[in-house]
Amino acid sequence: MTVVRLLLLSISLAICYYALSIAAIGVAAAGKIFWWFQWQDNFHFYHIAQNFIGIGLAALLPAYLVHSYESDNKWLCIGLVIVLSMSLHGNIHYVPWDPVGIVRFFNDTLLRGDAGSVGIFLEILFMPILWLLAFERMPNRVMPRKFVH
Repeated sequence: MTVVRLLLLSISLAICYYALSIAAIGVAAAGKIFWWFQWQDNFHFYHIAQNFIGIGLAALLPAYLVHSYESDNKWLCIGLVIVLSMSLHGNIHYVPWDPVGIVRFFNDTLLRGDAGSVGIFLEILFMPILWLLAFERMPNRVMPRKFVH
């Protein structure tokens, strides 16, 4: 039963992380995160910074829920969330369950992408891990270890 719970939680959080990160990328592409500050010198850095904030906020929810509900297998669960989310990102114009989506995402963003898409790849990969490490370091009185069921 714990494996089924882990898989269902990972799949639902991956879908949530995918939707939130797509929304964050869209908001950053519209230039609406730093609306008060327009950088004219280095547009790529400005765009990567917007994606960093947006994807960082999108990664907060899955990392917190994995830390709260699946603390015993949190690294396996967050790994599944990241891989499934990357697969969904790669399958934007294909069926969602196509297993080649992870290869498409890897090729399109990391190998053939510009600086912005490499930044998106690294942010989608590392932001949930960084949040999970931050939650792990917080004291228990600030961050509860598990919810009481």
